[in-house]
Amino acid sequence: ESLAEAARRMKARKVGSAVVTMEDVGPGIITERDLLSAIADGRDLEATPVTEYMTATAITASSSWDVRTAAETMTKGGFRHLVVLNDRGEVSGMLSVRDLVPILLDQIRHD
Repeated sequence: ESLAEAARRMKARKVGSAVVTMEDVGPGIITERDLLSAIADGRDLEATPVTEYMTATAITASSSWDVRTAAETMTKGGFRHLVVLNDRGEVSGMLSVRDLVPILLDQIRHD
């Protein structure tokens, strides 16, 4: 898939990142920042495959993780998105810093 198609899909879903799945490789991720890098590099988004700019092996989270573990993993890794895997190792979603902030703030208010 091209970077342009990935950007169109992300825009339609109003998200800043997308999971990329490929055979025999763990889930990858493409983000707005990756698209911006391609634009800054002068790449033709219609002709450039996602594989040239994506993170091929994204750091993943288990669906059983608590919010603190997810936040710590993002902070230590310096990234803003985690691909979430279910107990069978299948992609079940994406977790972003934007998802975590309201939950963490609510926890702080109730401590």
